[in-house]
Amino acid sequence: MKAVIEDAGTCRKKIKVEWPADKVQADYHNVLTEYSKVARVKGFRPGKAPVKVVEKQYAKSIIKDLRDRLIPEGYQQAVKEHKLEVLQVLDLEEPNITVGEPCQLSITVEVAPDFTLPEYKGIPLTRKVAPVTDEQVDETIDRFQQQFATFEEVSDRPVARGDLVQVDYEGVSDGQPIDDISANTKGLGKREDFWVRADENAFLPEFADGLVGAKVGEKKQIQVDFGDDFAAAELRGKQATYFVDIKNIRDKKLPELDAAFFEKLGIKDEAELRERIRSDLQAGAESRETGRLRNAVVDHIANQIEMDLPPSRTARETQQIVEQIVRDQQSRGAQENMLVEHKDEIMQTATRGAEQRVKAQFVLDQVAAKEAIEPTAAQIRTHIDQLATRYAMPSDKLRAELKKNEALDNVVAELRRSLVIDFLLEQAQISETPDADKKEK
Repeated sequence: MKAVIEDAGTCRKKIKVEWPADKVQADYHNVLTEYSKVARVKGFRPGKAPVKVVEKQYAKSIIKDLRDRLIPEGYQQAVKEHKLEVLQVLDLEEPNITVGEPCQLSITVEVAPDFTLPEYKGIPLTRKVAPVTDEQVDETIDRFQQQFATFEEVSDRPVARGDLVQVDYEGVSDGQPIDDISANTKGLGKREDFWVRADENAFLPEFADGLVGAKVGEKKQIQVDFGDDFAAAELRGKQATYFVDIKNIRDKKLPELDAAFFEKLGIKDEAELRERIRSDLQAGAESRETGRLRNAVVDHIANQIEMDLPPSRTARETQQIVEQIVRDQQSRGAQENMLVEHKDEIMQTATRGAEQRVKAQFVLDQVAAKEAIEPTAAQIRTHIDQLATRYAMPSDKLRAELKKNEALDNVVAELRRSLVIDFLLEQAQISETPDADKKEK
């Protein structure tokens, strides 16, 4: 057998395999012999029919089995001989087999990029240590108080910023009721007994600004300018007038830092609250910094390498990122028409992210191979248990789903890459600076 490898594009190779006539003849004879031992031919006991009779009756099946034997054998031998790291088979031109003549096979495959790793041990990194400030602790305590805030009805003063206000409203734009413009504007145009916060958290900030200073029973007209990036495309760049009836005002009351408040939080006193908050904030900051260093150590290596990226692999990664971006945007209330309008921008962002991610994967995979880093069975079990907890499902069910969808290898590959990053950080030269804003060396 002779195998020739040709370039067929970016990270693509064409494998051409040729078997001599005597090889084809010998393998054909072996398959025919196997058939003759078990073939059922009318008028003969199983395995007792003459070879010529078996050959004639099972001609197509024998050639098919011969092809099924030659193709994987030739492919695997060519890949091994030329040390190809095949990612995907893209095209297979099945050989036409004629007994007694040479046979040719052509397979186009996508292969891993060829690149040389730079030095990856002793990478200089700076861990930025930023102690938690009293101001950060105070802000966190304020957020706790906000969570337990109550609203009490007031009638002796106008609306102040931060109040909860009950209103009836109806909006008009270009002489048309906003509710009638389209399905996307329903709810933006007319509501009754609607409670709105008179602050930046309102559904329309200018609407909230217009409520400040109004009294119960007052009727107001509030002008609102819709920005060019407003969620409802039909209102972008337009102005609206809202006719508003002020019906009720409630004042936000924050709980006192007293024994009752501390009991709700399950702590003893303010000193313990502050200590817990400081500890949690510090742990969170250190975790984020470790995440930054993990990205930095990979970027340090990848930025020194120029490599071609496999188009199919990059396309799959791009699609996954696009789907994630869309899910994230929809969870924030983005409408489908807005996503369509920004599809080019989303695709560009996803493509850049996919290229960086795929490049990092190849870098980490090569370090793993060079350092013989491989997750143990125990580490894989632990990792799947953690994923199962995240997805709120039993571990064996998740493992079964992964096997069913042929995704277990991908999970193991991601775990392997995570272990490689651990290794790189262990080998790195990490200095510390108390200045959180100091740039990394």
